[in-house]
Amino acid sequence: MSESAPAPPPRRRPRGSFRLNARGWVFLVLSGSVAFAAAFKGNNFLFAIFCVLGGIFGVSAVLTVLVARRMEIGRLLPETAAAGEIFSVSVRLRNAKRLLPAFCLKFEDRLTYDGRPAPLQPTPVWLPLARAGQRLRGSYYVSAHERGWARLGPFTVTSEFVPGLFTWRAVLPGEDRILITPRVAHLSRRLVSTLFARVDYVDRPLGEFSRGEQEFASLRDYRPGDHPRRIHWKMSARRPGQLLVREYEDPRVRDAVVLLETFLPNPNDQRRRARLERGVTFAATLADALLAEGYRVRFRTFAPEPLVLELESRRGAIDELLVALALLKPSRIHGLGSLLEAEGGSSDEVYFILKVGDDPMPEWEHLGRSLVVDASDMKDLMLGESG
Repeated sequence: MSESAPAPPPRRRPRGSFRLNARGWVFLVLSGSVAFAAAFKGNNFLFAIFCVLGGIFGVSAVLTVLVARRMEIGRLLPETAAAGEIFSVSVRLRNAKRLLPAFCLKFEDRLTYDGRPAPLQPTPVWLPLARAGQRLRGSYYVSAHERGWARLGPFTVTSEFVPGLFTWRAVLPGEDRILITPRVAHLSRRLVSTLFARVDYVDRPLGEFSRGEQEFASLRDYRPGDHPRRIHWKMSARRPGQLLVREYEDPRVRDAVVLLETFLPNPNDQRRRARLERGVTFAATLADALLAEGYRVRFRTFAPEPLVLELESRRGAIDELLVALALLKPSRIHGLGSLLEAEGGSSDEVYFILKVGDDPMPEWEHLGRSLVVDASDMKDLMLGESG
């Protein structure tokens, strides 16, 4: 006999809280005063006013709950968002009631990181009016300041029926998560122009390059001793009696390696953790600048497991690195020495060593072809960075 599929779990109703707010207490006290005056004076007109006030009180209590019942809401998120930047979230609202409209409702989303509420919560969404069965769309704005997975939800719907004597709040189930990637800042070109100049050419003689590996520079007149293979015959044919020779430059370095230190021996060291976060942002910024300059970039770090990415200068190449940096966790055992040892080194590459800690720089044979950037230098090189 085949076993039947288990029954789906019962759908939970939204948890609600109903309370009489300050305005309602004032209204209740005034209504009681009218009732006392009517009983003391025996005035039918005051009794009529009290009945009207009592009716308003009861109708407001009932409708405060009814107009907010059976509301459905969902959200549409982007795949990723950059830390510190505002992004928009679309919401779809539906009034599932058959008869009653919904109006004067406020929907508030909740942003958390690993169960911790974010300091800055999303802006609320207001629903002025939705007829029975009507579907509406809206949007709100979120700014996430921590990289990694952020969670949105659940929604909280708040209802205050006119004249606002009662407040009803309910939590609507439904959670989604979004990956927050590091922000790509802007490098100060004035400060880094000398940086690219330092690493622009490989320090090896021209004879070591194979034919066709050099970069074409210009044409010049033939001089005795020039190799015949360098004669540009097509251009020379246009100038009778004159030979033109191709002139080459030493090829530029097009391979860059970004090494990011992630060593965090003490998880409670907030200063070093902040410097690590700055290093993550700078790694993304530097890699983006190198790719824009036409470099092939290799990124290496411990996250905390060894992580190596090969990035080509093409559209969307930085996205793979941003995702990896968003999920990066600090290492408690692999320091800067382990990172340099894992890289090995090559004479055809230039190295950017992003140093987070205060430990002295370990010995490495390729330090002459490296640029060491510490946390203070990262702050100066990135425009708009503070703290």
